[in-house]
Amino acid sequence: MSSDLQREEPETFQPEETTGLREANAVTAGEADSAGRVVRILILEDEALGAELAQRLLVRAGLSFTAVVVGTRASFVGQLAAFRPEVILSDYCLPGFSGREAFKIAQEGYPDIPFIFWTGVLGDEAAVELIKQGATDYVLKDRPARLPTVILRALAEAERRTRLAQLKDQLVQAQRPASLGQLAAAEQAMVPVRPLVANVRGEATAAEPLP
Repeated sequence: MSSDLQREEPETFQPEETTGLREANAVTAGEADSAGRVVRILILEDEALGAELAQRLLVRAGLSFTAVVVGTRASFVGQLAAFRPEVILSDYCLPGFSGREAFKIAQEGYPDIPFIFWTGVLGDEAAVELIKQGATDYVLKDRPARLPTVILRALAEAERRTRLAQLKDQLVQAQRPASLGQLAAAEQAMVPVRPLVANVRGEATAAEPLP
């Protein structure tokens, strides 16, 4: 791996001009997502071309993001805690490390972060097994066009899960007066929360891909 990977300071990412892979923040020139934020993406990739291709596709799709590229187990674990990514994009095969190992680490410590495999080699059986284990999706490098769509869908689904968890918590809090015998107060508190929970559940169902 190139010594360029040791760079720690953030830099503005212009994909058409980038010539080397750097383990550093890269802020794109794209537009912010629907929530108006810059998305944090952790890319586990040991090949410069693979990391650059992913970032070019996201810039062209108009996504505003900050990316940190890592290529080792130690740097991956360190950036999970330091960078706090909203999406993980991981190659499957790396020298001395693997995407499967990275996925296991992420699942154990950060199960709510969408984990997407970005790889040139992944058989159908392995892909199905990883999805069953909780991986969000996978994109093959020789068919990369769907990467922006996969990431945007993963972000939307993660946001829906967060909203639903928050609303469920509100519903639990609203039901608490009932346990104290205050049924009228509990029912009144739950009135505005119930339709919100149903709405978020409906969004999640509508977003599910057809079989």
